[in-house]
Amino acid sequence: MEKYFGEWIPYSGADAVTLGCVLLAITAALVFLGLKLRKPLMVGTPGKVIGGSMVIVWILSILTWLVNVGVYVILFDQAKFTGSIPANPITKFTLSFALLSFLMVFFINMNKGTKVAFWSAAFAAMAGPMIFELPFDLIVMGRTVPPIPPDPAVLRALFFFPLFLVELTTISLMFFSPLFKVSGYALYCLAGMFLVFAVWGFLSFSFAYTLTFLVLNVVAKGMAFAVSVALFLPEKDRALPQGMMDLKLPAGLS
Repeated sequence: MEKYFGEWIPYSGADAVTLGCVLLAITAALVFLGLKLRKPLMVGTPGKVIGGSMVIVWILSILTWLVNVGVYVILFDQAKFTGSIPANPITKFTLSFALLSFLMVFFINMNKGTKVAFWSAAFAAMAGPMIFELPFDLIVMGRTVPPIPPDPAVLRALFFFPLFLVELTTISLMFFSPLFKVSGYALYCLAGMFLVFAVWGFLSFSFAYTLTFLVLNVVAKGMAFAVSVALFLPEKDRALPQGMMDLKLPAGLS
């Protein structure tokens, strides 16, 4: 039986070569930025108004995406497609990486305070899959199947646009942690993820039906979580500025 929901058409020929080259160029750019970055870039924690707005947009984007998924499933059913949902062998790895990244960030930063360490670890675990999914979804968005009527392009937008917002807003939650900073290590890990994507792209960027594509998917996902952990690695002998030891979260997250 054909498998549809959550699947995409692999790249081939010139498209695969072009995808691989673009991803390699991104990899090289990230390595270059990592080499040029002499000291980590600190990001100030958002204030109450901006922070509250970020959380509201995050929640609304999740709710919007869930509603749109429901519409997508209804139209999928009404179109009478005979395909089935393919097995997802990646979820168990994602959950394992999330737990591991949470524990690493939490215990590495325990000396900064339990509350700061806990929320930083939670943000890292939440952001890890989104760091992977954002470029991944951009790559597969236009190649998802089946072409559900009346307009496949509109329905893809209905599914993916709020999903992009979910991914971006989830990643932005890391700004609430005073430990968050962009370091060379984080950029190198991100470059590693795009390098795996590039290899995957040259090989057609297929669904994880074979061991090769499963390994590429899992390794890229692992590199994404490595990025989220690297964003919270403490600097040697660096103490938090006065007043930043207490993590101030908007209502609903505290």
